[in-house]
Amino acid sequence: MTFEQKGSERGSSAPAKVLPYHCGRLRGVCVEGYESLDLTTRPWEDLKARRVENHYLAKSSRTRCVVRLEYTPPGQPPRGIYAKRVLVRDWRKRFGCLFVPSKARHEWKAGYRLPAMGIATARPVVCAELWEGFWLVANFLVTEEIAGARAFDLELVQLRTLRERRALWKHFAEWLWQVHRRGFYHDDCSAQHIFVGPCDPAAPDARPPLAFIDLDNSRFYRGAVAWRRRVKNLFQVLRSISPKVASRVDRYHFVRCYLDASGETRRLREAVGRMRRLARAKQAEIHL
Repeated sequence: MTFEQKGSERGSSAPAKVLPYHCGRLRGVCVEGYESLDLTTRPWEDLKARRVENHYLAKSSRTRCVVRLEYTPPGQPPRGIYAKRVLVRDWRKRFGCLFVPSKARHEWKAGYRLPAMGIATARPVVCAELWEGFWLVANFLVTEEIAGARAFDLELVQLRTLRERRALWKHFAEWLWQVHRRGFYHDDCSAQHIFVGPCDPAAPDARPPLAFIDLDNSRFYRGAVAWRRRVKNLFQVLRSISPKVASRVDRYHFVRCYLDASGETRRLREAVGRMRRLARAKQAEIHL
């Protein structure tokens, strides 16, 4: 999925055609072309111990596993996709899933709501759940890879000049304010969850497009996101980037650019102080 394709979906909050998804005991929905994608036979556990052809372990924890693989929808070219499995082991979370959507279902909805707001993200193509009686035991989400894009921190490493890095920081800060102004909040706003796409070859001076991934910890507000949550996102960005990639001057430049964009330039000291308190509370470093 390219940034150009995402732009074509901004007028709609739903995919072109959604079909029922049935795979073993899994039930859910999928985009046309993904009905035959089998999530039950993926080597979720084996990938932690050995390599499996066409499967790359992108992320793994006690309850989560994210795998990248190649998939070819019928009549379409092959593409990279990311399949995420979330196990629901805690009984309190299982009880909560009786009343609120699962993480996969929440991320599916957010993945189609964001483009309607003018914010790019990876397109969800499969959302499925595994229930045992009344209890949800696992949920799955598959998204298409954003072609030619890489994580924000990796993009910074590739830039050779100070001018290029400062320009990207400024662009990112202004984009993040627009995201907040439109009422979207990502509760895990790390540099690894923000992707930078390639510039249009026909417009080499254009700014690179930006996109969010991993939307299961996200919220939508009717108005702009509250100050404390916006500062928390700034903190999360700075915490996630190594001091080898971003200097102290770069970090101040990012915060200043954000506050300039939001019209809150005079709140720089307040923002920095709040981020430092968050860093102490979470025993993290933001290098400010």
